[in-house]
Amino acid sequence: MKEYYKIGEISDLYGIGTDSLRYYEEIGILKPKRDDNGYRMYSISDIRTLNILRDLRSIGFSMKEIKAHLAHFNLAGTLSLFEQELEHIDKKMDELKRMREQLSGRIEEIRYHMTPASREDAVCVRHFPERKILQLAERVYRDEDLDFVIKKLQKENEEQLYLIGNGNMGATIPLDYIRSGSYGHFNSVFFILENAGEYDGVLPAGDYLCLTVSGSYSLVPGRWQDFFAEAEKQKLTPLSDPMEIYIIDNHDTSDETEYVTQLQMQVKRQ
Repeated sequence: MKEYYKIGEISDLYGIGTDSLRYYEEIGILKPKRDDNGYRMYSISDIRTLNILRDLRSIGFSMKEIKAHLAHFNLAGTLSLFEQELEHIDKKMDELKRMREQLSGRIEEIRYHMTPASREDAVCVRHFPERKILQLAERVYRDEDLDFVIKKLQKENEEQLYLIGNGNMGATIPLDYIRSGSYGHFNSVFFILENAGEYDGVLPAGDYLCLTVSGSYSLVPGRWQDFFAEAEKQKLTPLSDPMEIYIIDNHDTSDETEYVTQLQMQVKRQ
């Protein structure tokens, strides 16, 4: 066995680019010597270090953590590092479990909305329990800008909210504006939370007038007119700004005919 290896040999052996090897040298993890021609020559000690680095990187350690570990390389440090990583793995497993539960529920919801039975478009009153939400109050004057504001809310709550596989996104609309027949002005976006966690608002428990719109957003303004006509017919008094909940939207499909939007507003009988 040779005592020293050239950078190309190490690169081929580990499948690591030469730029990465130079970077490891730059931050002090590898310490190759130079031969008479100035070429880097890697020792058995460097190979041992690369073995440790590769394995620690594969289970999620950062370069900063690996460098600190190698600087104080003993059994106590190894045990401490592994115990920290077990905590990190447990946290990731909990997060993945929540994501799995959310996606499983989402699969059932999407499958339901692909069936003819889901295409009921009658206005009805439904009772909802209190719903905890994360909300961002920001005025939007164009329908197409909603995605940007929804992304801002998700960015502020990355550990709780996922755009993909989430049918609990919504937006509120000023009551007087939508009731006058106008459309496209929103005053907040929100996510309804299914699991316990931090929240900053609630949709109160109570009766809500509901209408599910299947198809393109271009259908929604006309359906709001039907919505308020039914509220007047049933002598229902609004108790909140109306909301749109985007059950299936452009995060799920590029076919607008597959969109499902639910219109909701808390009401009481006169």
